[in-house]
Amino acid sequence: MAMSKSTWVLVAGAGVLAANIMWMPRVPASASAAHAHAEEVAQEGIGTDPVDIAIAKVNGDNPMEGILELRALAEETPPNLDAVLWLGRFSVQSGQLDKARERFEQVIDAAPDRVEAYWERAMLDMEEGFLEDAVQGFDLCISADELYVNGRFFKARCFEAMGQVDQALTEYKSYLPLSPDTAVSRSVEGIIERLEAGSPALGT
Repeated sequence: MAMSKSTWVLVAGAGVLAANIMWMPRVPASASAAHAHAEEVAQEGIGTDPVDIAIAKVNGDNPMEGILELRALAEETPPNLDAVLWLGRFSVQSGQLDKARERFEQVIDAAPDRVEAYWERAMLDMEEGFLEDAVQGFDLCISADELYVNGRFFKARCFEAMGQVDQALTEYKSYLPLSPDTAVSRSVEGIIERLEAGSPALGT
């Protein structure tokens, strides 16, 4: 199920809450992946991993040089899948969503156990308004790895945007005790109260 651009603005930008969750530690969301990894590399040192070196360049003074290095790694035989995944993430950041999807699909086809690629694709599905596909993707990630608990929040946002209030409430309530952030917990409690009071869901 796709949705209008205006409805997606409500889902993705309904404020600080969604942004806070996307920027939480250990959440492999496209919007924060490059920033988080750049900080990690800065703290621990770049080392000798060619992907880390390229990412540091993308986030530093030589962004195009870093992208070209990632492309070269992605075109090796076999391709460096970490490089492919990062090219997808950077494509999301630059608004090249079709190209990003191709990269994520490439990783999934080559390594079906790479859960982070399914997560990135689910986030992209949500961004493009393919909400049912996004829900399925978040389900897969949650089932495969407990670190992806924030998928419950994004599932809830998708259900809310589709007008499926009962399902949205179930996901918000299941996410609530898992949220490590008090401010986020309070915001989610507010959403639950609003929906239980009969206020309109995002997509209605």
